[in-house]
Amino acid sequence: MQQAYQALRVISEAQTVHIILVPQPGELMLKELISASAALQAESSEGVKAVVLDFTGQASARSADRPITSELLARAREAVRAIPQPVLAVARASLSEVACQLIGEADFTLIAHEASLHLAGSAQKKEHDTIGGFAAARLGYATWSARAGELNREMERVLDMLRSKSAVALRHAKTSVRLAEQHATAPLEALSQVNRFYLEKVMATEDAREGLQAFLEKRQPNWENR
Repeated sequence: MQQAYQALRVISEAQTVHIILVPQPGELMLKELISASAALQAESSEGVKAVVLDFTGQASARSADRPITSELLARAREAVRAIPQPVLAVARASLSEVACQLIGEADFTLIAHEASLHLAGSAQKKEHDTIGGFAAARLGYATWSARAGELNREMERVLDMLRSKSAVALRHAKTSVRLAEQHATAPLEALSQVNRFYLEKVMATEDAREGLQAFLEKRQPNWENR
C-alpha cells in the first residue's frame, strides 16, 4: 500500500513502514512527517515491526520553500522519538543539519560510506563539523555503515532481524529503554520502573507466554504480535 503525499511517501510492506524523505527536508515535509509518525501510534499499526526513515533522492524546490523554525524542528524530532516501533534511519547521501537532527532520534542508523553528517558543536562555539559515514559508524555516531551499492542489502539484513521478533516485544523493549532514560540520574529507580513494566506489561502479553512455551518445547515461536 502506498499513500501519496505532496512531499513525503509512505510505503507499508512486509511488517515495515518505509518513509521516504529527501536529504534536505523542508517545512512541508517535516509537517507531513509529524502526521505520519502520529499515525503509527494507532491500533492499526500494532503489527508493524520497524519504521524506516529513508533519506534518499533529490530535494525539490518545494522541499525548502520556507525557513524551518526551531519550534517545528522540535516537534518533528519529538514525533520521531515518539514512534512506538523501532526506527531505522538510512542516509544514502549527505544530510542537512535538519536531517541529521531527525536521525539523531532514531533507534538505529545506517549511513552510506560516501555520505556525510553534521555534528553539532558546543553551545558556546555554535559550530558544526561534518563526518563521513564510515567514520561515523567507527566512532559511534551511527550504528552501521556500508557502501552505497550495498546499502539496500544491509538495510534488509537489519530489517530481517527485526521482522523475526514479536511486534509487541519490540515496542515494549523500546518503551523500557525510554523509561530507563527518564530515570537515568537515579539508577535504582530506573531499575524499579523497568522491572515493574516487565512484570505488569511484558509478561502479560500473549507473545511472552508463547516465547516461554517455544523455549520449553525447543521450537521456533509463532508470534501473534500481541
